[in-house]
Amino acid sequence: MKNNIIKLCLSFAFLLTAIQAYSQENAEPEPDRNQFRIGLGANYIKTLDLLYSPLMYKSLRTDLQLGYSRKSENGIFSSDLNVFMGSLKPNSGGAVVIYANETDIHGVETTEDMVLQMVQIGFDLQVGYLREMQQLRSESKAIYLGGSLEESLTYTPGFMNVGVINYSSFNAKARFDYFLKNGKPLIFELAVPLVSVITRLPHHQSPGEPGKSDLGAFFSGNNKVATLNHFQNARFSIKYPLLVKRRIAVEIRYEGSWMHYYKPRHLTQAGNHLSLGLTF
Repeated sequence: MKNNIIKLCLSFAFLLTAIQAYSQENAEPEPDRNQFRIGLGANYIKTLDLLYSPLMYKSLRTDLQLGYSRKSENGIFSSDLNVFMGSLKPNSGGAVVIYANETDIHGVETTEDMVLQMVQIGFDLQVGYLREMQQLRSESKAIYLGGSLEESLTYTPGFMNVGVINYSSFNAKARFDYFLKNGKPLIFELAVPLVSVITRLPHHQSPGEPGKSDLGAFFSGNNKVATLNHFQNARFSIKYPLLVKRRIAVEIRYEGSWMHYYKPRHLTQAGNHLSLGLTF
C-alpha cells in the first residue's frame, strides 16, 4: 500500500512538472463560461466501523470524475460525479480470516479457512451554486458562498459490509480564490452538511424484507434525518489550474475529509484524496 502511494505521488509530481514547463510557452486562455472536466484520482481512506469490528480498515480507492460548471457574472453553477472502487484491508496489515465448518454424508467434520477479500464501490453526485461576494472582491482574491445537494453511496458487498453508508445532504459551501502573480488562482473550498438523510444497515446487519430486493430493503426503514451535531462530513480542498493550451487546462487537486455518524454504531472515516483533472 505504501509503495503504491509513493509511486502515485511521484507520477503526479512528474506530470505536474512537465505540464508547468509546457504551459509557460502558451498564452492565457480567454474566459470560458461553460466548462467540462474529466479527472482521475486516488483516495487513501481509513475506516472504523464499530457495527462490524473494533479494527480500523484502510483502502486505496481509485476514482473517475466527471464535471460541468457554468460561470456567470454573479456566481458559479457546478455538477460533479465521482465513481470509485478500492480494496479494503485491516490497518494492521494482516488479513481477515474466516473459518467454515462442513460435515460430509459420513459425519466427518472439516474446518476450512479462507482469507476474506473486501472491495468497496460507490459514487458521489453533487449539484451546487456559489454566489460571488462582489463587495469583497479585489485584484488578489475572490470569495464565494453557497450550497450544494449531494447524494453519496459507499457499498461493500460480501460477508462483512464494513463502511456501508448512503447519505443525501444539503451542504453549506465556501470558496476562496487567491490570485498569484502569474494570474492563476489557488482555489480553496470548504463544505459541511447542514441537514442529511442517512441510511445504514441495522444492528442485525440484515435489511431483508419479503418481496423486496436487498437494495430496496436497505432503503426501507433505515433512513434517519440528521443535522450537523449528529452527522459530520467536513471536506477541505485546494486546487491549482495549469494551462496546457487555449481553453484547455490541467488542474491538480487535494482534498482532506472527515466523516462521522453514530447510528446504529459509530462509523468514522478519514481520507486524503489527490487527483488530476482535464478541463475544457
